[in-house]
Amino acid sequence: MNKRRIVITAIIIAIAAVCGTVFAISVVPALQESVFGLITDAVQRKRIVVIRALIASTVFALVLFCCVFGPSKVGRLLHRYRFAAGAAVVFAAVALNISGSSLGMWNFWLGHDMASDVVWGTPRALRTDEYVVTTPFAFAQSYTGYSYFNNLFGNKPADMFIVKDAPVWTFAEIFRPFHWGYLILGSSRGLAFYWSGRLVALFLASYEFFLCVTNENGKQEHQGVAVLGASLIAFAPLIQWWYAVNSLPEMLVAVFVSIVCFNKYLTDTGTLHRTVYAGVILLCAGMFALTLYPAWQIPLAYLLIVLIAYSIVRQWGNIHISRKDVLILAIEVIVFIALMASVLITSWDTIQVMMHTAYPGARRSHGGGKSLLEIIASVCTLFLPYKEWIPVSGASISNSTEVSAFIDLFPVGIVLAIANMVKSKKIDVLNTGLITLIVFFMTFACVGFPLWLSKVLMLTPVTSSRTTVVLGVANIILLVRSVSLRNWEWNKRLVAVAAVIFAILIGAANHYTYPLYVGRLLTVVSCAITIMLMFSFLTVGRHIVGNIAASLTVAGLVISGMSVNPIQYGTAPMTQQPLVQQVQTLQRQNPGMWITDGDESTRIANLLVANGVQTLNALKVTPDLTTWRKLDSNRKSEKIYNRYAYISVKILEHEAKKPFVLQYGDEFTLQITPAQLDKLGVKNVLSTQKLDQMTFTGYKFVAIGKTIDGRTPYRLVNY
Repeated sequence: MNKRRIVITAIIIAIAAVCGTVFAISVVPALQESVFGLITDAVQRKRIVVIRALIASTVFALVLFCCVFGPSKVGRLLHRYRFAAGAAVVFAAVALNISGSSLGMWNFWLGHDMASDVVWGTPRALRTDEYVVTTPFAFAQSYTGYSYFNNLFGNKPADMFIVKDAPVWTFAEIFRPFHWGYLILGSSRGLAFYWSGRLVALFLASYEFFLCVTNENGKQEHQGVAVLGASLIAFAPLIQWWYAVNSLPEMLVAVFVSIVCFNKYLTDTGTLHRTVYAGVILLCAGMFALTLYPAWQIPLAYLLIVLIAYSIVRQWGNIHISRKDVLILAIEVIVFIALMASVLITSWDTIQVMMHTAYPGARRSHGGGKSLLEIIASVCTLFLPYKEWIPVSGASISNSTEVSAFIDLFPVGIVLAIANMVKSKKIDVLNTGLITLIVFFMTFACVGFPLWLSKVLMLTPVTSSRTTVVLGVANIILLVRSVSLRNWEWNKRLVAVAAVIFAILIGAANHYTYPLYVGRLLTVVSCAITIMLMFSFLTVGRHIVGNIAASLTVAGLVISGMSVNPIQYGTAPMTQQPLVQQVQTLQRQNPGMWITDGDESTRIANLLVANGVQTLNALKVTPDLTTWRKLDSNRKSEKIYNRYAYISVKILEHEAKKPFVLQYGDEFTLQITPAQLDKLGVKNVLSTQKLDQMTFTGYKFVAIGKTIDGRTPYRLVNY
């Protein structure tokens, strides 16, 4: 690097730092208030202004470098050092202790400032399965040394490996690399690694995959289109709204990485290289299998089969596997089977219990019921972080998570793929397979199959709404590949007219499908976004204007995606609540089982568990039938408590006729007296009721601490 370039670089960094600092101090708080309705006071701003400034300065620096040196040159540099850049992002997130968790909602539920320590975005009340379940479960593990079974969840030790996404010290944890941060760095930094590592891995895996399927000649071309495709995957509304639930990023990382390594395995002649590729493929197989969400796994497995078949056909003439390779592969497979068998053996009882629950139990879906317009109308989901979802009356889609989708420009990919094959007069194996897969799952989702056929095709666990993942990913692959492999010119005016017409149709589809949500303004914006996406894909890498448009498109996708979940500093809202600290102190002084009673008791129970307090009514991933049968000896209510369940508690003066009351598919209320609490082994209660002013037969409650956030700790006394 010459002196002139060094000087320019230093100037750019200095300007970016100044702009970033000003932006963090003056603009971000205003945006937080106007866009997300969060007001950050001066004290809070001082705690996180440095983080905001660092992030903003990095973004400004990237923009300035693109302006000075050109997006193509900066893009080539980032491509060359992409893995180092990805590692730097993860390192920075861990060092700054930032994550995307909505744990700031704990401040809201306990009456404190929800905006505390939020760098960008807003905690999402909707994400209870993250901040009430996944994150507390991971933090609870630190109090048991990350054991396979955790005894904080009531009377029955909870299996933390097979069902929930929690870190565990076991050999099979090699298949869950994003948990390693918890095991090595502890809860808070582990959470930062978990959030940042998965996003970076998903983007890089998507990028490498698109390079793999678009470069038939083995060259490293089409980076611009690959970046667009990776952005459509990693920052998709569906990915970000489901980010911390059901391990969707892990599934896609496993699919993309395994296909890249499989192609390399088939062509690389080095034994050591093949050993590594095979090992990574098996690691991906374990990662995919242990996500344990068949509604997404099965459709993605169909996609994986298409990609594997394509890879074999593509590399058929170059495949040379020696006996030594076969022997090494056999050894690796044996190790893989042994690790998976260890999980099966250790968690066998848990698996059996889950298979016989009333909820979720076994699904028997045969598809059908999904509207074709729902598949087309995906652009409007980019607005979900900024405008509250308004459900259509009578519709099955009730919240932002369920309506979220991939922005896949369907059916542009299919049209371009067919046009390519017509022009080349040659059948493309992958494109044909993807089109077949899309038609197959669209038929299943919109029309449905007979139940017997669904069983034969192993689709009974798959609901129509869950096909959105495979349809979106397949459409994006088809779009990226078709654009990259186009070797013919088209009439630019005709294409421009077609793009405008298509954008108008997309805008109309969004408005017609979600009329209460997509008004006139959002309809126009949907049209504009569609035109920008079309222009980006059709011109990126071919013209400087196309590169700029693609850069703006990627920026828009990133901003929308990164606004779904908050950028949260630290974990204080969950780990440093005065209420919880008091309970921890009381527990150390006089250990015993706790239960939470009254308002928000389902949530508060998991908050206690996250901080190492044994709590009876913490979420039951698998039901504790032995405990509940003490209150239901004739098992009349077993269908109510034999389920994955949140448990709210209401302490009564007199015994209820029905101690178990089903509220939702995944929640029931426990109506209970002190005598029954004693029978279940409960010693302490954290309640919003004034239990010491109530009259009970043979029992009383004695306040053992202060009332904090409307909740008082009591000890159950038998007299």
